[in-house]
Amino acid sequence: MTDRVSVPYRFIEHQNDLAKYGPPGHAGTVNIRLCEKSFCEGFEMVLGEIAPGGEAYKHHHETEYQAMYVLQGIAQVALADEPAIDCPPGTIVRLPPKLDHHVLSLGPEPLKILIIYSPPLPVRNDVPVKDA
Repeated sequence: MTDRVSVPYRFIEHQNDLAKYGPPGHAGTVNIRLCEKSFCEGFEMVLGEIAPGGEAYKHHHETEYQAMYVLQGIAQVALADEPAIDCPPGTIVRLPPKLDHHVLSLGPEPLKILIIYSPPLPVRNDVPVKDA
């Protein structure tokens, strides 16, 4: 009989078993790294949740491409100096390196987004978040 923590079961996890963190330059945001650089050097996958009124302040990534897929809630997204647009569930936002972007959770429910970075983000000052 195969041990459930050996191959292939070591590749299956539930999001509730993974560490949560708050990324720098964000307010009201809790992220979970679903797929880390240690799994694949080519990308990183994150589940992000932004409370109503929370935001990712205007910023850009130097070398990373970023793709966001809105799962729940409404994201108000502003790219460069263009006016912001509302992005409901099902919206895909593609960001090349060095493109300034700002994301605001319009509410009333939390914004949930699936995010992929390629290559993975460098080490940052993420803040661990404990479950309430």
